[in-house]
Amino acid sequence: MRRRLTYANVVATLALVFAMSGGALAANHYLINSTKQINPKVLKKLTGTPGRAGGTGASGVAGPVGPTGKEGPAGKEGKEGKDGKEGKEGKEGAPGQSALSPLPSGQSVSGDYGIYTPNSKTTGFLNTSVTFPIALSAPIPQSNAIYTLTSVPVTHCSGPGHADPGFLCIYSGNRGRVSTPPLVLNFEGGPDEGAGRFGFDLQWSITGEEAFDVGTYTVTAP
Repeated sequence: MRRRLTYANVVATLALVFAMSGGALAANHYLINSTKQINPKVLKKLTGTPGRAGGTGASGVAGPVGPTGKEGPAGKEGKEGKDGKEGKEGKEGAPGQSALSPLPSGQSVSGDYGIYTPNSKTTGFLNTSVTFPIALSAPIPQSNAIYTLTSVPVTHCSGPGHADPGFLCIYSGNRGRVSTPPLVLNFEGGPDEGAGRFGFDLQWSITGEEAFDVGTYTVTAP
């Protein structure tokens, strides 16, 4: 064999070996261009079952504040509201009573009176004057000027704040060391007993030291 070994024989031999190796390589390897070329069962095994999702990771550090956005356009102006209805004007009241006009018939005025003088005498007189807030249209005669205690109402004088039309009622609330009843005097055309158009005067006879009398009155125009 050594006599027959030549360069051509060696080359031929190597060529034969490479040809056989290439065929074996071609027999054991395949070129796959698509999943359609793979059996579905085999493909399932190749892909495998998806694993469970991992837990949520910790929150990252907050990023820096972004730049301020541009100011938006101004909104539309709202509609103006309607004015409310104006309330009705009330009726005009009747004219009030003027102090310069006579007290109307049947209407009354009231007030206080009082006298207290620390006198040292046991005889003599005490006097006080009372002015009506509104004048009467005519004087009150002595017969219609009645003096009584507050706790003792009488005819025409039923109690403080009351008097029949054309009457002057004098109600004594407390008194001491004076004669009763006092004189009711009118000095407007004077002197005369009874009340005048503008008021009256009271006169007591005293019976002891420190005489006094205090109370109220009501007069009703006739």
